[in-house]
Amino acid sequence: MWAPKLETIRIRGCWSLRRLPGVGRDTKPPKVDCEKEWWDNLEWDGLRMYHHPSRYEPNHSLYYKKAQLPRGTVLR
Repeated sequence: MWAPKLETIRIRGCWSLRRLPGVGRDTKPPKVDCEKEWWDNLEWDGLRMYHHPSRYEPNHSLYYKKAQLPRGTVLR
């Protein structure tokens, strides 16, 4: 996916999402409001494809605490 004019992304609790869209090289890096653990597990294509962590501006909560919650369903 290619999103050259993307400005802001807000992601919470979407642990299966592994990739962000590629962004334009001549644009301001989009702000990404997300959990740090999720950000650290993203997959990247590299700078040649304009899909690299340096092309984004991550913002993690000041109150970030590594989640101890189970991922997946707890219903039986």
